[in-house]
Amino acid sequence: MAEATKKDPGINDMLMSVFGVDRVGSITDDKCVSCKEDATKFTDALSRKEYGISGLCQSCQDQIFGASDE
Repeated sequence: MAEATKKDPGINDMLMSVFGVDRVGSITDDKCVSCKEDATKFTDALSRKEYGISGLCQSCQDQIFGASDE
């Protein structure tokens, strides 16, 4: 289970309005805030860390940030 990073309540409210789900709750449940799919497999430690920040699964991270060529 991943741990969500702490954010200002205003940021959490903004993310809730964008994604329609609670970021912290989604991360606690290992779900992606964007696609709502399971978020348990990541290509590396940095991607797993990003999940704790954004709540985005590997697939959604790849779509938003671009897939790594490594």
